[in-house]
Amino acid sequence: MRQKGNMKHLRIHFAICCGFLFALAVWAGPAQHTITATLNYDFTSDNACSATVTTGCVKQFNIYDLAGATPVKLFTIAAPSGANSAVTGISGSSAAITLKSGSHAFGATAQMADGTESDPNACTATALVKPGAPVSFTVSVQ
Repeated sequence: MRQKGNMKHLRIHFAICCGFLFALAVWAGPAQHTITATLNYDFTSDNACSATVTTGCVKQFNIYDLAGATPVKLFTIAAPSGANSAVTGISGSSAAITLKSGSHAFGATAQMADGTESDPNACTATALVKPGAPVSFTVSVQ
């Protein structure tokens, strides 16, 4: 499949992020979780946007849930302003999200300022979502 503009380079450089990590933590009751994603990206070919560079640059990273037939965007992580070399430890977290328990596949993309985006299936990670805790609990001892 032919990529638009710099997306061929993005896909190649974005492969570095495939070691990104996901951590899931119970947030606010049953099935409510916060997703934290940490990734690495090489901005050598496609620099990050900044206050003075607003076109032809990487604006953000999008995190997707890949469980269904169509990827669902969960949240975004801003690219570090003006980055022009390899950067490790780019991190961001979602708001509270309802997720069913079980194994989930997640994908990360790089998005250019013009909205062009890499393939969410090119850089993936899986995480086990644990069920929420019971809402209430009582014990009787005789």
